Amino acid sequence: MLPYLLVLIFVMFWILLEKRLLGRKAFWIPFFVLSIFSSLRSNSVGADSKNYTRDFVNQLDVTYYDFSEGNEIGFQLLHYFILSFTKNYFWLFFISSIIVLYCYLSIFKKYSKDYFLSIVIFITFGFYTFYFNGLRQGLAMAIAVLATPYLIEKKLFKFLVIIFMASLFHRSALVLILFYFIVHLRIKIEYKMLLIFIGSLGLSGLVVQYLSTINEKYETYSQVSEKSGGYLTLSVYFLIGCFIYWWIKENTKESIAFIKLSEFYLYGIIFLIPVAMLGANASGPQRLLFYFAWSIIILLPIILVKINNKVIYNLFILLCVIYFYLTTSRFSLLTPYSINEAFRIF
Repeated sequence: MLPYLLVLIFVMFWILLEKRLLGRKAFWIPFFVLSIFSSLRSNSVGADSKNYTRDFVNQLDVTYYDFSEGNEIGFQLLHYFILSFTKNYFWLFFISSIIVLYCYLSIFKKYSKDYFLSIVIFITFGFYTFYFNGLRQGLAMAIAVLATPYLIEKKLFKFLVIIFMASLFHRSALVLILFYFIVHLRIKIEYKMLLIFIGSLGLSGLVVQYLSTINEKYETYSQVSEKSGGYLTLSVYFLIGCFIYWWIKENTKESIAFIKLSEFYLYGIIFLIPVAMLGANASGPQRLLFYFAWSIIILLPIILVKINNKVIYNLFILLCVIYFYLTTSRFSLLTPYSINEAFRIF
């Protein structure tokens, strides 16, 4: 766990230092440090890492690479391209990290009201380490984040183009198209939340079973989870959702962008509650949560800046670090962190 905490501390320190000395939002150093940290790891770090690196470990000749019709072509092409010039899975992790981190950090830099706090939330809430496990879906989620401005600005074509690109890495990104129309549906937010809950309650079980039958990669989606990780995570985001809902009701003069992004977050949480009630594996359909939950990286800093209370601000950061420790050390095989065998000196 110590390596994760050291990276967090360094990134926090550097962002504050660059802001104080140069008056700007630090991008490249955090980008580089986070990319290298995620890329140097062994494939034993992360529950699904060995699946993604099997061809590299087995030194597969690309002549025998099997393009599967049932899997997303975007990731297969990326996997094939890297495998064609190297058998070191470092490069798979590194190129994926560049894509993921650039998508996220560029959005944070442009839209966050407190860049420092946004990066803290990004790391401590597990958005950074998500793709240590679900690499394909992590890539899809990061690309989908780029569509958020077009969701808010109601630019359907640009939104669809980006979501389609994201779906080339994981088809689950296509679910966001439905939520584009729900966000812009002109009825009260409470009615929309009720409709989403009822709809998810009625259809989620059928969808999960269907996914588990069409592709072996989705078989775990229908398995009952024996771990509490998914419930803990969803509970935390549900409580945050209650707070955000209260905030937009009490602060009716918030910007349209803030309200639309808040709705996007809330609808995602409501949508995933029936899925969690199925007892489905937290590494399965509950992962859809992160398509929506990342919104707090923009929303919470806006709220905390307006509250403008140093005690609350610092307490929130402390709670973030505690949550980071609990989730990273206990779930998804993220610890102990170890280095790729190709870079080990001792």
